[in-house]
Amino acid sequence: MIPLSIHLDGDNCWPEMKEWIEAEGLQIAVLPGGTSSGRPSVTIRIELPTGETVLAQTSARLFCSAGRMITSRYPDLFEGD
Repeated sequence: MIPLSIHLDGDNCWPEMKEWIEAEGLQIAVLPGGTSSGRPSVTIRIELPTGETVLAQTSARLFCSAGRMITSRYPDLFEGD
C-alpha cells in the first residue's frame, strides 16, 4: 500500500516538479476490507486529460489522520460557509 505524506505547509513542497499534468477529475472510494489486515482503505482515482487513469491507495486510518491534521492546523476551516 502506498504511504501517505502530508505537507501542512505546501508552498514549494515539491521544488523538483517543473512540469505536471492537470487532472480532469478526482474520485475517492472507501474499500471496507482493502488492507491486507482487513481494515478499510481509501483509493484515489485521478482522471488525466490523456484518457489515462491513476489509482493510489492508502489506509483509511492514514487518510482520516490527514483530515484531522488539516482541521487541527486550520480549526476555522468550516466557519463562515
